[in-house]
Amino acid sequence: MTAHFALPTSSAVNGSTGPFAAGIRWPINLTDMVTPRQLEIMVKLCEGKVNKQIAYELDVSIATVKAHIRNAITRLGAKNRTNAVAIVAANSAIFQNAAA
Repeated sequence: MTAHFALPTSSAVNGSTGPFAAGIRWPINLTDMVTPRQLEIMVKLCEGKVNKQIAYELDVSIATVKAHIRNAITRLGAKNRTNAVAIVAANSAIFQNAAA
């Protein structure tokens, strides 16, 4: 199964131009939005790892992983965990392509 994400675009949101989704200007610099540890955990979620795997790899408790995910969701302005992973994955791909 393949997931297809379409980002809605608007030319006049908040008086500026550019692609927008859920009030967030794309692309965003993730390091300005979340802590390095939160970003590390969100990237591992993008790789398809579950909380227990992430906790084992980082040598922290599952509760710590959940707390980092919850705080990252809030800081990113995401609706839920899946939305947060989509935001991180989309922005990571954009910045990787820009650096190449």
